Amino acid sequence: MTGWWRAAPLLGLYRPALVAVGVGLLFSVAGAAAVAQWEGRVNKIEFENAAETEVIVMQNGMGEYISRLVALRTLFESTNQEITRSEFETFSARLFERHPGMLRISWVPRVNRKERAEYEAAAITDGVSGYRIKSLQGDAFATAPQSDEYFPVLYSTQPKTSPVYGMDYATIPERRAILERARDTDRVSAIRTRLYEPKAGGRLPDVLVAIPVYAKGTSRDTVVDRRRNLAGFVVGVFDLPLLIQSIRATTGASPAVSVNVYPPFTAQIVGLEAMLPDYSSAATAPQSMRDVAQTLHWSGNLKIGGMDWQVRAVPAAGGPLETTYDRAGAVLIVGMLLTLSLSTYLMLASRNSQRLSLANRRVLELAQTDALTGLPNRAFFLARLDELNGRLMDAGPTFSILMLDLDRFKNVNDSLGHGAGDALLRQVAQRLKSALRASDVLARLGGDEFAIIQEACEDQRVCSTELAGRIAKLVAEPFLLPGHRVEIGTSIGIAIAPDHGTDQEQLLKKADLALYRSKSSGRNCFTIYDKAMSAELEARSTLEGDLRDAIARCQLEVHYQPFVDALSGARRGFEALVRWRHPTRGLIPPDQFIPLAEETGLIVPLGEFVLRRACADAVGWPSELAVAVNLSPIQFKEAELFEMISAALADSGLPPQRLEIEITESVLLERGVENHAFMERLKSIGIALALDDFGTGYSSLSYLTAFPFDKIKIDKSFIRNLTHQPRSSAIISSIVTLARGLDMSVTAEGVETREEYERLKALGVNFAQGYLFGRPHPIERILFDAAAKPPQRDAA
Repeated sequence: MTGWWRAAPLLGLYRPALVAVGVGLLFSVAGAAAVAQWEGRVNKIEFENAAETEVIVMQNGMGEYISRLVALRTLFESTNQEITRSEFETFSARLFERHPGMLRISWVPRVNRKERAEYEAAAITDGVSGYRIKSLQGDAFATAPQSDEYFPVLYSTQPKTSPVYGMDYATIPERRAILERARDTDRVSAIRTRLYEPKAGGRLPDVLVAIPVYAKGTSRDTVVDRRRNLAGFVVGVFDLPLLIQSIRATTGASPAVSVNVYPPFTAQIVGLEAMLPDYSSAATAPQSMRDVAQTLHWSGNLKIGGMDWQVRAVPAAGGPLETTYDRAGAVLIVGMLLTLSLSTYLMLASRNSQRLSLANRRVLELAQTDALTGLPNRAFFLARLDELNGRLMDAGPTFSILMLDLDRFKNVNDSLGHGAGDALLRQVAQRLKSALRASDVLARLGGDEFAIIQEACEDQRVCSTELAGRIAKLVAEPFLLPGHRVEIGTSIGIAIAPDHGTDQEQLLKKADLALYRSKSSGRNCFTIYDKAMSAELEARSTLEGDLRDAIARCQLEVHYQPFVDALSGARRGFEALVRWRHPTRGLIPPDQFIPLAEETGLIVPLGEFVLRRACADAVGWPSELAVAVNLSPIQFKEAELFEMISAALADSGLPPQRLEIEITESVLLERGVENHAFMERLKSIGIALALDDFGTGYSSLSYLTAFPFDKIKIDKSFIRNLTHQPRSSAIISSIVTLARGLDMSVTAEGVETREEYERLKALGVNFAQGYLFGRPHPIERILFDAAAKPPQRDAA
C-alpha cells in the first residue's frame, strides 16, 4: 500500500499523457487496421485487373495461332485442285515460321474404303516410305483393318520418316470424338492429348486442335450437309507450355502476376484440386489448384476450340502486387501523430484508387474506340458481330451488315490534305449516326470504311435497304469544310444473317462482295449480296490466275498499229498494243484484262514485257519509224521504272529518240513533283512524251504547261463526232492551236473514214491513227516496204 500511495500522484500527474497514449495507441491500431484492410483491397483490385489483362493477352495470342490454322483450311477450300504435299509444307512453314508453340501440323483427309490403296500409293510416291493407314492397337500401331472410312495423317510438318504418317484418327476414340464434334459444328475443336511420338526431352501437356475442311462450293448449313461434304481436317498440335510462354514473352507479360493453367474438366478429370498445372509461369515448383485456392488468386478460363482450360493467377512472390502491409506498419510506428495524417492519406489514396479504376475503364474504352471519329472501332464491331452470331445460334433475332466505303474520298485527301480528310470523316460519322437507331451499331473500320449492324427488324431486307437508301442520300449532300464545299458519295454492300451466313467470316466476305459490286456499278449505290457475286469472284480469280500464267508462259503478244503524217500520209511509227492469246478462250481483248492487271499489280511485269518487246522489235524497223508504248499509272509508282526503261533501250540497242512514252492524265493527279522529275529524266535522254486520251479525264491546261509533253493525243470520242457535230471540230481546232503555241504536235486517234481524215488535215492535226491506216497486227504481218498512204475507201 505504501508504494501505491507514492505512485498515485505520479499517475494523476501523467494521467493526460497516459490517456493520450491510450487514445493514441487506440487510434494507431484502428488506423493501422483500416490501412491494412485498404491495402489488401487495392492490391486485390490491381492484381485482378492485371490478371484479367494477362488472360486476355493469352487468349488473343491463342486466337492468332488458331487463325493461322484456319488460313490452312482456306487454302484447301479455295481451290478445286488437290493441294500438294510441297504446297502444304511451304504454306505451313510460312504461317508458323516464328511461332514456336506449334509442334506439328497435319492434313487428315477423309478416305473411304475404295480410296485407301490410292492414298497409300500417292504417299509413297511423295517420298513417305512404307506409308500405310495404321490403327491404334493397345499402345502400338498396326496396319488398319478394312473399314468404310478412315482419317489418316497424309501430310504433316514432321519428317517423312515419322511414324505419325498414316495414323488413323478414327481408331483413337478421343480423337475421333473431337473430329466428329468439329465436323458437326463446323467449328474449331480441341482436346488435351498425349502424343504417340513423344517430343524430345520428355512429354509435356499438348493440345490437339482440329478444323473441319469441306469440299469447295458445297453446303454446310446443316449437320447432314457437313457430314456429307466433309473433305478432311487441318490438325495442329500445340506445345501448350511453350506456346503460352512464347505469347507472354512476345507481348511483354507482367512479371507481377504468376499464371497457372490447369486442364479442362472432362469425363476423365472430374476434379482439379490436386492436379498440377499444364503451364506455370512461376520459377518455383508448380502448385496444385487446392494450394492456389488457399491464397489470394484470380480465376478465369482460356478457351481453345470450345474447351476451357482453367486459369488461376496469383501475385508473383516478391512482386509489386504482393500485399506486404508496409503502410500499416508505418502507422503503428508513427503512432498518434499518424492518426491525423491517416485521414488525409486515406482520402488521397481513395482518390488514387478511383483514378486507377477510371484509367482502366478509359483504356478499355480507347481500345474499342476510333480516336478520330469517336465511333466504335473494328475490334468492337467484330466482338459485337460475334455476340450476335452466338445469339443467332440460339434462335436470336436476325440482323444485317452494311459495309460502307466513301466514294471520291481519296480525291479530297489528295487535293485538300489529310487535315481536310479527317474533318470530312468526322462529319460523315455524325451524319451516319443521325440515320441510325439507338440499337444499331456504327463503327469505323479504318480509312474511309464504315460498317453498320442493324438488328431486330420485322423484315430485315426491307429495313436494310431503306437504311442504305437514307445513308446514300445523306452522304451525297455537300459537306462544308473550311474554305471548301465537298461532294462525295458512298458505296454500300449488304449481307443478311442468317440468309447469307451464320458466322463472322461468311457475313463479312459476302458484305464485301456486295460492296465491290456497288463500286463496280458506278458507286453511290447499295447492293444486297446474291450467290452470283461469289461466282463472279471465282471467275475473276480464275482469270487472274490465268493472267499470271500467261505472263510467266509468254502467252501475251504485242501488236502494232501505225500512225501517219497527216499531210503526206507517210508512216511515222507504230503504237505497241498488248494482246492475250488464251490457250482455250482464244484472243482476249485488252479491256477485259488490263483493268484486272492494274488492280492486282500484274501490270508492272506486263508493262515491262511490252516495253522490252516493243524496243526489241523496233530495232529492226526503218530508222525513221518510232514506237509508242503506254505506261500505266500503277507503273509510275515503281521506284525502278526509269532503270527498267533504260535497260530495255540498252538491251535492245534502240536509240531513245525513237521511243515515245504515252501517259494518261490520271498520272498527273498524284505525286506531281515526283512524276514531273521522272518525266524530265526521260526527256533528258531523248525519249518523247505524249499525253494520251486528252480531253476524257481531268484535263487541265496547267498540265500542258507544267509537264514536258511533246505530243497531245486527242481521244477517239471527239473523232467519232467530227463529221456531224460542229462542236467537235471547234474543240479539235482549239487543241491544235493550243498545242502549236506550246510547241507540241497533235495526234488524232480512232480515224476510220476518209471524210474524218480530210477534216483533220484541214484542222491542222500533225498525225493520224486508226483503222483507216491499219488495224493492230503482230510484227510478222507488217510490211515495212509497203507505202502507208490512206486508202480511198473507209475502214470496214
